[in-house]
Amino acid sequence: MLTIDIDTNKKLYAIGQFKGSSTCTATYIEIPNQSIDSPAYIITNGHCAIDFFEDNAINVDVPLYATILFKQLENLSENESVQFTTKRIVYSTMKGTDLAIIELNHTNRALQNAGIYPLPIANSIPATGTKVQAYGYPLAFSSVFLRSTSGEIGEQSTVAEFIWLWNKMYAANLPNISPGSSGSPVFTDLSKGIWGLVNTTTIGGLGTCELGSPCEFSINKPPIQKNNTTYILDILKIKDCFNAKGSFDMNAEHFPYEKPSDFTVSLQDNVRNFNSTTAKTNKLIFNVNNHSNTSYKIELFENYHPANTNGFNPVQATTVKTDFPTQEGFYIISIIKDHKIDQAKYLTFKMDYTPPAIDLIKLNQIASTEGYEISPIFAYPELTQFNWKFGSKDTCNCNEDKDYGIYNRIPKNFTKAALPVRVCIKGLDLAGNETAPKEFLILK
Repeated sequence: MLTIDIDTNKKLYAIGQFKGSSTCTATYIEIPNQSIDSPAYIITNGHCAIDFFEDNAINVDVPLYATILFKQLENLSENESVQFTTKRIVYSTMKGTDLAIIELNHTNRALQNAGIYPLPIANSIPATGTKVQAYGYPLAFSSVFLRSTSGEIGEQSTVAEFIWLWNKMYAANLPNISPGSSGSPVFTDLSKGIWGLVNTTTIGGLGTCELGSPCEFSINKPPIQKNNTTYILDILKIKDCFNAKGSFDMNAEHFPYEKPSDFTVSLQDNVRNFNSTTAKTNKLIFNVNNHSNTSYKIELFENYHPANTNGFNPVQATTVKTDFPTQEGFYIISIIKDHKIDQAKYLTFKMDYTPPAIDLIKLNQIASTEGYEISPIFAYPELTQFNWKFGSKDTCNCNEDKDYGIYNRIPKNFTKAALPVRVCIKGLDLAGNETAPKEFLILK
């Protein structure tokens, strides 16, 4: 092993700020059989390394130009930080997990000559209730440097967020998780190695199972969003991704992750939230490439179990058109090939028949010496579009449908002479459900 006996503060040098598809946290890891001149590897979340909006892709041997900056600790000066570049993504996916393994353009010798030594991978997951720590580079603070957060590990669960479905994530009550924290290593004792990576959080989220607002669910239980909850992916099996020469190798004897294939799936609609009008007038359409001997089923989140092989229907063509479910809720399309349930692919969508709460609609008003500039405030996914109109306080009627137009993200300006003005706003959610009108009076 390459790790030498160094103090805790210097061990933290192995945790860097990664700038790739997203700005995240990444860790230089110790792997079996590595030598001083074998490639150096870092790990982070899959969404940090490559195209964010992928749900079933498995990326292997993809060239990557990104950077990682080490030794950004509060007690170190800026000129002590060290930057390295990446060579390629050796493995990355957001299918079932959210992991990227990345090879640097540098050997272990180069990093260790800079005083940076790899962190080992732990041998086990701590028990529920155990105190855990994470170190990362959250961007919510004015000064960006490596910061610690701690909490207790919770139960393992299935987690959904936006288009992604992740199995076997661990919940934890870690505070101060924000953009930039993704990929932060999690451990109980740094000398015993890291066992997980921070993946996502409900902190600051709006909605349920939506982007920035993950949910968890299990059999016979509808999805719920747990407040101030962070989800962690298990990385113990990474050690099985490398060969006797200390290099990443998908042909390694116990390679633990799914390999890429030409069996691919996709949902036709980019927005996966559907309302009752869409359900009545359209079909749910998804595509299955290389569809021979494939089958699918559609079920509510609360009916989903990854090992259940019952209820599948044969896929008859590359494009599948089927009726939308009638019940409101969150759904999973499970698609398997050659009856291999352990390699199923998943597409998620939401049937949403409920308009947003009208109280969510808020108006931004900027005063000046000339008058006011006004604009409605977006709140994804509940308020993603607006229809509005404005007129005289005495003649403009918000309950009349005429004269409403789409808000095209261009604020409206009113001079003081034009006031008072009545502003009428209807909000639409991601599925297209519209609120009743909410009115605002702009006074002199």
